[in-house]
Amino acid sequence: MWIYLIGIIVELIILGILSSRLTQLSFTVLMRLTRSRSIAITILTIILFPGTVIHELSHLFTAEILGVHTGKLTLAPESIEAGEIQSGSVQVAVTDPFRRSLIGIAPTITGMITLSILSWYLSTQMYQVSGIKYQVLIVSIIYLIFTISNTMFTSKEDLKGVLPVALTLAIFAITFYISGIRIILPAQFATTIVTIIQTLAYYLAIAVAINLMGILVNTLLLLIFQKHHR
Repeated sequence: MWIYLIGIIVELIILGILSSRLTQLSFTVLMRLTRSRSIAITILTIILFPGTVIHELSHLFTAEILGVHTGKLTLAPESIEAGEIQSGSVQVAVTDPFRRSLIGIAPTITGMITLSILSWYLSTQMYQVSGIKYQVLIVSIIYLIFTISNTMFTSKEDLKGVLPVALTLAIFAITFYISGIRIILPAQFATTIVTIIQTLAYYLAIAVAINLMGILVNTLLLLIFQKHHR
């Protein structure tokens, strides 16, 4: 199980790097096509809109569940800096570090769950349909995986307070382990957890592959643009 947990962490790191790169490449390609920063931002925001909605609603619902007051929800395009598009926000009241951390990482957790569901559906249903339905299904699911995997990561603002909480939990876990304290889960429950972790690791790999393909396509387009304008 630990190998798969480490694999998930590595995949998330890779996915975060690829997401940033793919966003910047997509923005550059759109800039070349439209020759307008505002139009490029708007198009990219529309492309990522389903993921943006899931991202911001994850913040909103988690805050409400934890009893933290929320304010204005925005899904309109704002700016793009350092490969990260600022396409939405939700106002959250000041709260304790623990709840703030849960609210901050909520989109990543929701994103992983959604990606797993979409990837599972892709792998199980793609051979059960044919013709135009098959093409629509494949394109739709790949598009959703693309947009969610590129909007599921939290911003620097969202990550405030996460590191101290994570370190505190890690210290407690290490202390319990050294003290000989173990949490023994029921066999069936433990088996289910392991299966979920293994499945998540597999399906995150699909998201990584789709982002790699996106980077390849955008890179080729940029090369074509450069060759055309020589």
